[in-house]
Amino acid sequence: MKKFWNIFKKVMLVLSVTAFVVLFVFALTSAVQQKKSLVCSSIQVKIDYESGVSFLTTDEITAKVNSLAGGQITGKPLSALDFRAIEMGLQQDPFIQHARVYIDHARTVHAEITQKQPVIRIINNDGVGYYLSDMNERIPLSGKFTAHVPVAIGEVETREDLYGDSIILSEIYGLAKYLQHDSLMGSMIDHVYVRSSGDMELYTKMGYHTIEFGRADESMQEKFDKLKIFYRDGLTKVGWDHYSVINLKYKGQVIGVRKGGELAIRPEMPEEKPAEPIAGDSAVVVDDQPVAEPTEKPTPAPAAKPAKTPTEKPAKPSGDKPKKPATDKPAKPAANEPAPDDKPKADEPKRPKSKAKKTNHKRN
Repeated sequence: MKKFWNIFKKVMLVLSVTAFVVLFVFALTSAVQQKKSLVCSSIQVKIDYESGVSFLTTDEITAKVNSLAGGQITGKPLSALDFRAIEMGLQQDPFIQHARVYIDHARTVHAEITQKQPVIRIINNDGVGYYLSDMNERIPLSGKFTAHVPVAIGEVETREDLYGDSIILSEIYGLAKYLQHDSLMGSMIDHVYVRSSGDMELYTKMGYHTIEFGRADESMQEKFDKLKIFYRDGLTKVGWDHYSVINLKYKGQVIGVRKGGELAIRPEMPEEKPAEPIAGDSAVVVDDQPVAEPTEKPTPAPAAKPAKTPTEKPAKPSGDKPKKPATDKPAKPAANEPAPDDKPKADEPKRPKSKAKKTNHKRN
């Protein structure tokens, strides 16, 4: 009897396992068949317009999704959709930074788009224009939208020296990122002119003055700090239109050129020599102060000393005291002689009258 129960238990176990496998296969087959019968009910596109960028429209993204899905996505079986491939295809768009595609319980396909954020616009001397994004990627210009960002013009990527061009573009990108995060400077700087040497000139939106900035290298933070001090302690007192040029190229100095000065429009100056103020006090050099003397003045060449002319030393007076010059005293008139005529003769020079001493002559 005991042996019978053991055989019965084994048979029941085998039947249970077999039944479970059959049910699992049936459920899986049903799910696959049901999935094949499910189709996309609709598509919903979301673009990050709140970032202030409008390169793309919802209609454009819908058309791209349909194209990547191999036709109209609405009504298409969900089993035929490769959402990962659609995401990768959307991210090939030059205006899209990131794309996410998924489906919800209502069988609606969602496409969430993050656009690239421009930080500066480039227009070089060859007429080539594009944006640089906050990820240092190029964004083509759009006929539907113009980003309100600073503009860099001039000698940008116009030479055959790709290494030099990449350095200049890197400095422009660094400058643009600084302006993006500095609300004061970002609201003031309108465009940047890049010279062939890589030096940059910044132009403000007010148009009061030009900023000779130099290279946007590791000293960029120090230059902007000096400029802020100059604005705060200098221009707020004398007026924003008092200077035509503010030069930040030289370490420890701010050179302000008053309007009407010769340095307001001047040729490119070498880096190793600081600008010298012109005559007439038209330039002011300050050391982290609005108006002060420069801390590092160029040492002027010593002026040649004039040759000493030999001078004759006066002869020393002799030990004897100088004698008083003799004065011609008028002779005393005799008692019986007439007094001489007081008037001098015409041909004789006048002599100063000498006081006659009082004498007591007794007449006989």
